[in-house]
Amino acid sequence: MHIACDEAGHTGPDLLASAQRYFAFASVNISNDEAWTLITEARKAYPVQMPELKASKLMGSNQGRRLVAHMVEKLDGRFAISASDKALALCGWVFEYIFEPVYKDDPIVLYRKDFHRFIAMFCYICFMNQRSAAREALFQFQAFMRSKDIRDAPMLFEFKGGPITEQADPFESIQRFATGHRLAIAKDIASIEKHSSDKGKWALDLSASALWSHLNHWGRKKKPLIVVCDDSKPLRAREADLDGTDRNSVIARVEALVGEGDLGWELERAIEFVDSRAHPSVQLADILAGTVVFICSNGLPDGMASTGEVLDKGMLRDSIFPDIELVKFENDKAKADFVVLLGLAATAEGLDPWAPAEFFYEMAEQGLASGELKFD
Repeated sequence: MHIACDEAGHTGPDLLASAQRYFAFASVNISNDEAWTLITEARKAYPVQMPELKASKLMGSNQGRRLVAHMVEKLDGRFAISASDKALALCGWVFEYIFEPVYKDDPIVLYRKDFHRFIAMFCYICFMNQRSAAREALFQFQAFMRSKDIRDAPMLFEFKGGPITEQADPFESIQRFATGHRLAIAKDIASIEKHSSDKGKWALDLSASALWSHLNHWGRKKKPLIVVCDDSKPLRAREADLDGTDRNSVIARVEALVGEGDLGWELERAIEFVDSRAHPSVQLADILAGTVVFICSNGLPDGMASTGEVLDKGMLRDSIFPDIELVKFENDKAKADFVVLLGLAATAEGLDPWAPAEFFYEMAEQGLASGELKFD
């Protein structure tokens, strides 16, 4: 299978760039010859004046949108897209790099209970609500992940908030947890440089994780893949993680943590990094990714409803978008997650003895079921 890949909205490890909130990665099952034929036919039907087709420009005119709609609908069923709200993606890293190092010997219950999604959405809501402490803490977290130095995030790792009170900002629980476990977190982050092929340089970059998802998607077809990607420094740096034993260990870990099955893929040859100008199949992937970023940023243009439906069908479940239900305290699940967060924070400060994550969930769920635990 010939798989061509490209991305749009890339801002590297800066996931809080306000001018570009969304990232998208697209892959399409098509050869260069067939892609060239499709592009040629589309240009004849909807002439535009640009040497290389770019969605960011095409979506700015009626003619360009018609050309995009034509190609998307011709590719129906032959592409995959993953897209992310980058601020929410960064909030997801908060769980992986702050909470998971503390429970890394047995994190399964936290994933099975979707606690990682709760933490990501909780941080995101605090950030988007303009809470100054949460916003500054997340900017510092991003700086910390670049430098691997906890001194770059004092709001997370040097929190001095006094005793926990009912009036405390809920985000303080995350700050208390991070401060209480700062040495374990720092040790785990330092190990990234030793155990990752890029020495942790691109730890926050979304490109490699997106490509990983797409390779798993196409791998389910059980055919060897010939993969070409638009040239990318992060992907080149992480290429070793996408094949061989490193890849297999990550697959085994994901299957264990979230119960996901049927992962993996076979490459016909090493992933090839190319110039999209000479590869029409990659240009099509760029158009798909760029169109999704445009729609996320500006909304679906009038007259493109059917195109939106086709794009939605190709969207992978690994996409990262807000889910407000995760943090609605009308839901018992959100209540339990919040109580667990409070318990983890108290343990980090030595107020309660160390306990496995299962203990906190059992206590929270029993309290809610019995009515002993109430939320105002």
